[in-house]
Amino acid sequence: MLNKSLGDYIADRTESLDEDFIREYFVEYSKEKILRLLDSEQYIFEGSRGIGKTMLMKYAALQAKENFGKESILGVWISFEESIRLERIRIVDDSVDPFLQWTMGKILYEILTQIIELKPKNIDKLNQRLSSIFGGKDDNNYNQYSMLLFKYIELLETGDLEDNSIISEEAPSIELSKILDNPSSFKKFLKNLIKDFDLSRIILLFDEAAHVFSHSQQEKFFTFFKSLRDPQIACKVAVYPGITNYGKYFEKGQDAKELTIKWSPTNKDNVLYIKEILKRRIQAYDQDYWNKLTVNSDIIDTICICSNGNPRFAFHIIDDLESSGVFKAKTIPIQRVINSIRKVLDSKWKEFGTLKNRLVKYKSHIEEAEKLAKEFIIPNLREWNNKQRKAGKPLSAGFYLSTFVYDSIPELFEVLAYSNIILIDYTKKSVGHGNYGYYVNLNPSILFSDLIIKDISEVKKISIAIERNQSYSNSTSIFSELIKNLRKETEHFCSNTKCDFKTNNESFAYCPKCGNKIEIDDPESLYKILRGHSIDNLRLSEKIVERLKSKFSSIGEIYDSSIDQIKMKYIQDVRAEKIKNAALEYMAG
Repeated sequence: MLNKSLGDYIADRTESLDEDFIREYFVEYSKEKILRLLDSEQYIFEGSRGIGKTMLMKYAALQAKENFGKESILGVWISFEESIRLERIRIVDDSVDPFLQWTMGKILYEILTQIIELKPKNIDKLNQRLSSIFGGKDDNNYNQYSMLLFKYIELLETGDLEDNSIISEEAPSIELSKILDNPSSFKKFLKNLIKDFDLSRIILLFDEAAHVFSHSQQEKFFTFFKSLRDPQIACKVAVYPGITNYGKYFEKGQDAKELTIKWSPTNKDNVLYIKEILKRRIQAYDQDYWNKLTVNSDIIDTICICSNGNPRFAFHIIDDLESSGVFKAKTIPIQRVINSIRKVLDSKWKEFGTLKNRLVKYKSHIEEAEKLAKEFIIPNLREWNNKQRKAGKPLSAGFYLSTFVYDSIPELFEVLAYSNIILIDYTKKSVGHGNYGYYVNLNPSILFSDLIIKDISEVKKISIAIERNQSYSNSTSIFSELIKNLRKETEHFCSNTKCDFKTNNESFAYCPKCGNKIEIDDPESLYKILRGHSIDNLRLSEKIVERLKSKFSSIGEIYDSSIDQIKMKYIQDVRAEKIKNAALEYMAG
């Protein structure tokens, strides 16, 4: 039997973690959030990438499962990672929406899977309920019905379906089509299941729906999300700050309460939380590794602070330290830790650059955001702290941004917040002369990598007082230019060449002046765009990518391949799975 590697313990793809791993390594930080995820309210669960939303949701679902006999709460964690595949299906008529069919089918399948696994006393009712849908006999096995549904979902994801006109013909039964065609019918069916099994409620934990869905899919999803609202059906959805499209019919705060994960590098409890996560996993792998990371507290504290609340980032730093061989030495030099932080941060910036391949709508904002951060904000902050340091004054970890600038070009800052490069405090603070601003923190890994903060002791010298930080407004030339350039929005025109109506509002289907159709460019499917990208974009070593090029040329080819099909010389089980996961992550974002 092969020895386990460090990678087995710092597995950072939370979506693929099994229940045993979660039981053993979950670190409770906010019991209140777990309780909120299991209550009867609807929640928008917001937090930047990697900050722990998936782990909290999976743990909440596990808690519901283990207490099912006492509380009769059915908690179901649902991932929509494969949703992008549906973009290949052309919509030629209004007969059936493949996205909604798939979304409701996916939810129903996960609910059935959970009921079958829990096996409540009256499980026979499931046969009766499913036989009425699939047209079988009551004594048929519910597992077979569940498999029919699974195959239908799989058909929608990967089947040879050119357009939506033939979907109804492919459904396992007319009754199933009726349930999945209409959110009201779907909700009614869920209510019947609740009654059959005497459930107090069903909790649907939608993971990363607002990220993996395309812009148009997001709008459909949140309209559907709103339609499920019921005292016995509690929906919770994980979203990222800023970039989510809730559509015209969904209102945050009104249709779902907001639940936010926040993290601060100056909060001792926040830092201890990351340290406990690392401790459990590193000690389980090798006690000597943990000893070397903690013999000098500056080392582990620096790693934890630079995580910015994202355990995955801390894991990557430790992974790079191992790759460089430092754990074979007696001690770990602090400079080597900084070098690893810088290397992992470089990868983060590369990943940020690839966002424009997926978040096509934000392409210009992503390009300008990176330029702004690297050429203006970071150098300015480094120079500011150098002056503060010489004068013996408190240091800064960010800047104040006028609400006018933010409101004028919010997407620019939202893509940075989404990637955990900045953290925005949306509490309005007076910045003088009747103006208000938000405080924007830089990710601590940037502070250490770019010598804005020189060592761990300087973290205690950071101040968020307005007079101790730089403040930017629309009078700052670089921001006035960005506002002017990025405010240019796509305009849609009336199809009647004699009509001068134009708008940037995508909700207009027909011209309010003459009644003719508004022409809106139909963008190329994101699914097709991402599939065509080179495998050089995958987060894999150059050696592995070069080997893969002998067999694959695009990400789509790997995405469609099985683990066995990916295998080749030097690439066997573990590496083949890693490659497949890299393709899945790229397509899902």
